[in-house]
Amino acid sequence: MDPTNIVTKLNNDTIAKILDEDCLRKASGQSDMGKTTHNTIITTAKKQRENKTRKLLENSDIKRWYDNIARGSPITAETRSRRLIRFCEVHKMTPMELAELGMRDLRAVTDLLQDHITWMEQEDYAPQYIEAMMTALKSWLRHFDIQIKRRLKIADADSTPTLENERVPDADEMSEILSRAALREGAIISLMAKAGLRPEVLGNHDGTDGLLIKDLPDLAITNGIATFRQEPAKIIVRRTLSKARHQYFTFLSDGGAKRVLAYLNDRLAKGEMLNSESAVIAPNKDYNYGRQGRDGNKFLLTVRISNVVRNTFRPRFTWRPYVLRAYFDTQLLIAEARGKIAHDFRVFFMGHKGSIEAKYTTNKGVLAEVLVKEMQEAFKRSEELLDLETTVKDPLQKQKEEFQSLIARAAPEQVQEMLKMMASASPRSESSI
Repeated sequence: MDPTNIVTKLNNDTIAKILDEDCLRKASGQSDMGKTTHNTIITTAKKQRENKTRKLLENSDIKRWYDNIARGSPITAETRSRRLIRFCEVHKMTPMELAELGMRDLRAVTDLLQDHITWMEQEDYAPQYIEAMMTALKSWLRHFDIQIKRRLKIADADSTPTLENERVPDADEMSEILSRAALREGAIISLMAKAGLRPEVLGNHDGTDGLLIKDLPDLAITNGIATFRQEPAKIIVRRTLSKARHQYFTFLSDGGAKRVLAYLNDRLAKGEMLNSESAVIAPNKDYNYGRQGRDGNKFLLTVRISNVVRNTFRPRFTWRPYVLRAYFDTQLLIAEARGKIAHDFRVFFMGHKGSIEAKYTTNKGVLAEVLVKEMQEAFKRSEELLDLETTVKDPLQKQKEEFQSLIARAAPEQVQEMLKMMASASPRSESSI
């Protein structure tokens, strides 16, 4: 293949615009978690994208690259393959032509990537999306031992325009969210906000793994009723579900435990047989995934879990589902500031590796019982900050208490005046009609 022809074909000023619902772009700052007013178009685009990915993987070199990434993270492999496809569609070339160009002319392929960054910035793509695109392209070129030596700079690479104004829910908002949620939605939200679990812990990207009943060691099912033997309840995140690929555990607050039990007991009451290998969060029986030919999955897909949370938020709240995990981290940070919990405990419950010191303590495979007990007690001391919605009073009860307080502070003549007003506002009795 003549690299001159490739460079001539690529170095043109007309770059096709490709529909990409995953990117964060434009001045409006709308993210992939925002409104989707063209659901049919997006659904069609996703199907086309999956077909393109399957066709792409028919090439042995591309599949080898994909499989190598997937050993670390299948989601990363899928994402990078989509980025590669989009780049090649924009420049009207194939991935192999891109690799061929890199092997023959390193400067030409570097110029191509740099020009693409300029174009994406002019089109108002988010800096982090541009960076993700470059990471995918460099990964593909590196598969052919092509190293981009030039430093490709991206303006405001650390900025997150769609997240700048995002905050965690307060007590009233968390109360409203949980009040709007059905049983399963309430359990999902509780596991994320009250235990800090990622969506992919509840169900991975293809529905083949997720949180199991056996991962809740304090859960007991007796005579068809699910209960927790101790509080706060412990949750084990297996290595296969952990983003950092290490097993860790966290705890579930009392408010979260009640919602999880309500969901599980509802399933038991409907006749479902739960055992140690049952999914904590299960798909509805009448739900057909239809994704890549896999139906009747045992677990909800990560994307489905995120959609469930997002639909519970909308239209009242425009947060991303991940704000629930941010809520968990923020509340424990406040607890840490108040001396209720140690920093390493908070980091551990978030599923992070932690400090160097933690490698010799909390990150060991088996922890001392006294340390686990101390971690549990620290979590219990922090529960009131995680279950803020329990402090929100019923509006009618709150109004009644405010009225009682007003009467208690009022002077006698003011009380008489209020009684007259109440009497005049009350409906007439039947005898007067």
